[in-house]
Amino acid sequence: MTGHRLRVLLLLLCLWRFLPTPALAGGIEVTDSAGRHVTIPAAVQRVMPAGPPAALLLYALAPEKLIGWPSALSPDSQGLLPPAYAGLPVVGRLTSKKPPTAEAIAKLHPDLILDIGDVEPEYAALADTIQRQTGIPYLLFDGRLAHTPEILRQVGALLGEAAAGQRLADYTEGELKQIAAGLAALPPAERPGVYYARGATGLQTGPAGSLLGEIVDMAGGRNLAPPTGSSAPAKTSLAEIARWDPDVVITQDAGLYHAMPTDPGWGALRAVQAHRLHLAPELPFGWIDEPPGINRLLGLRWLAATLHPEIFPWDERAGAQEFCGLFYHAKPSDAALDRILASPP
Repeated sequence: MTGHRLRVLLLLLCLWRFLPTPALAGGIEVTDSAGRHVTIPAAVQRVMPAGPPAALLLYALAPEKLIGWPSALSPDSQGLLPPAYAGLPVVGRLTSKKPPTAEAIAKLHPDLILDIGDVEPEYAALADTIQRQTGIPYLLFDGRLAHTPEILRQVGALLGEAAAGQRLADYTEGELKQIAAGLAALPPAERPGVYYARGATGLQTGPAGSLLGEIVDMAGGRNLAPPTGSSAPAKTSLAEIARWDPDVVITQDAGLYHAMPTDPGWGALRAVQAHRLHLAPELPFGWIDEPPGINRLLGLRWLAATLHPEIFPWDERAGAQEFCGLFYHAKPSDAALDRILASPP
């Protein structure tokens, strides 16, 4: 066999594992990221998201097939989306402590349940349980940013939206490659230590290596929160953060951002004193987190440009408008962009 034919064969084998295969009774058998073999309808019209990351991916790919949001959208978020989708009902979050019952799920008549995020055994077990209780196929896909192009293409094809999946995957792939290329020559010593102050208190964070914390390292920082081996947010303290001595602090909470400089604990941090405290936008959905979904692609570009403006010059107005048009089906007006990118006083 020639080298060219061998390369072609290997490529086909790599692609084959992501292709759906025909199953009995007109369905399609799919292998999800947890290795589960699930038969789904050949034509999917109604999809229930298991949580917010799945809702955003579904909304980006096929908004007319999204049956509802896992939780209520804020009025500010609703105002930046097309009314037909902003007004979708709340269907509940399957990955919460108080998920909807099997009976409530069945009454929504979804053809498919989709989850995007961590694929740890507990989430695979949850998928199996809900699928068994409801009889509705449940797919679980890896939500890490590096896997996003692959997942967009695969889920787009399963939903009959292959063109949309390809278009969004191409954009995502381009962003990830461009940022990785820009950082390739950056010495480790020039990567700033970053603390991500999550939530209203800032004493939760996304640990290094986790779904919540991966964006820091991908944007050219050093995530100072050590790995925990868990997908859950890590709890910390101001004393511990002070020992980490971050070069940069980022948050997505405006109240915390405004309080930090005058707070005795936060204000004592070198990063805060040196004005290396940055507020990430949170509309229409969080740019860094909340949820840890495809919305983070916009935050990845923002954070890379914030940490390394000399490497990543970026027109954030144009970038936000392009992203919102592609993924949220609504290009924001100049006034809307002013709200999204409102500069802190």
